[in-house]
Amino acid sequence: MKKLLYLSIAITGLLITSCASNNKDEDDSITPSTDPREKYVAYWNVSENSAVAGTNTHTVNIIKSTTNSSEIIINNFSGLSVSARANVSNNNLTIPYQQIGSIGFTQGSGTFNGSNSIAFTYTTTISTSRDSCTATYTK
Repeated sequence: MKKLLYLSIAITGLLITSCASNNKDEDDSITPSTDPREKYVAYWNVSENSAVAGTNTHTVNIIKSTTNSSEIIINNFSGLSVSARANVSNNNLTIPYQQIGSIGFTQGSGTFNGSNSIAFTYTTTISTSRDSCTATYTK
């Protein structure tokens, strides 16, 4: 009689666990990122036109800020081996007035022009020299 009771409990347990969800049939697809900064994160080739220094080219690395969810960091900003912050609002970028390293100050704006291009206009002040710049970032 005890064997029949144990057998009944074992069969009931098997039936219950076989009906439990194993999540294998659920959609495991990855949800696309809705972070508006994502499209900016990359290495970009920069063609910069400076009123003071003329035309130059360099590369920047844009990363997402870890402290502000609407901000990106532009490493090697203006080819000066310093970083600048920019606020992201859809396709518009704002470089708030800020100190860049120990070199000077900058501020400006930019526009994302599709998946491969950003156009920037900014001013940089180093010592007493104020420089107006335009730059095109391309992937």
